[in-house]
Amino acid sequence: MSTGNKKGVRDQGSGVRKTIAPTSIFFITDNGLKLAQKLKGLYPDARIVKFTSVGARRAVPLQWHECKNLIFIMATGIVIRTIAPLLKDKKTDPAVIVLDEKGRYAISLLSGHLGGANKLAGEIANFLGAQAVITTASDVQSKIALDIWANERGLYVEDCERLKQLSAKIVNGKSVKVYTGNSIFLPEAPDEFNIVESSDKAEIIISEELYKRKALYLRPRNLFAGIGCNRGTTKKEIQNEFTSLLKKSRLSAHSITGIASIDLKNDEKGLLEFAEYNRLPLSFFPGDTLNTVATEMGIKGSKLVKAATGAVAVSEPAAVLAARQVSDRVDVIIPKVKRGNVTLAIAKAKLTL
Repeated sequence: MSTGNKKGVRDQGSGVRKTIAPTSIFFITDNGLKLAQKLKGLYPDARIVKFTSVGARRAVPLQWHECKNLIFIMATGIVIRTIAPLLKDKKTDPAVIVLDEKGRYAISLLSGHLGGANKLAGEIANFLGAQAVITTASDVQSKIALDIWANERGLYVEDCERLKQLSAKIVNGKSVKVYTGNSIFLPEAPDEFNIVESSDKAEIIISEELYKRKALYLRPRNLFAGIGCNRGTTKKEIQNEFTSLLKKSRLSAHSITGIASIDLKNDEKGLLEFAEYNRLPLSFFPGDTLNTVATEMGIKGSKLVKAATGAVAVSEPAAVLAARQVSDRVDVIIPKVKRGNVTLAIAKAKLTL
């Protein structure tokens, strides 16, 4: 028995699950089925799946990789033995909730923070009039949970092991040194953050820039790439030039939020494949709009480009227009660079977290 439709959703926050389906609810008994059907009132798109000793071997692994949330209405021990071989890491594992068949307790079993299981348990408890069971130390002690804080602000967490270490430090009542660079504004920093003026001694660095020192890097989604290319340019060439530019400029690929080009390129196979491969939204702008921004920026551009596309420039104004979708404070940090058949530019949006 299974109901519900699969949905594709792009990750908005810390680089976790890229493609997800609706919540799946597993049950064993008739009472469990009744509770699962009741939960459909909270999650209309949820799948309801009969849990059997044989079928679970196939059904659970399948739902594990497709779903964001898994709810099990059964004994916790059964769930633990079933999911143990599937566990990978906190970035990719789904949220796992366990309910007793009377709906008295909603236990956040796995991925409480990044996966959202703690929040899910709270939602279910409120809906059923049940008790949410949450055991993560930061929640119990009312301390900031670094992974949730980062996820809510769209920051990509690069090092989960270091995240654990600093989270433990916070839980033990200590503060952490945080550096934000010059493009991130943090007007209301958590009490546990000690904002420092230099990256040299920082334990957490919130920046798109690459540093050599060891720290927990939280990457803001604040960089936008403008791309122009000759007709027929391959995805491989675009990827190689793009990666090379980021490396040379010491910028994190995790901070690239979107790419943009002229609308004449909306059928450019290599560009479309590049965007799909990197799971980046691709925006297209008409030549007149690009020209307006180019004039604002004082770009004279190329007569050759104007004759071919109707725009005096593509990469720089496209990058700026894409960045303006998230902030009105935008700087071009890498002006147009011509590399083979590709022109690239990168704009940075200044963000308030």
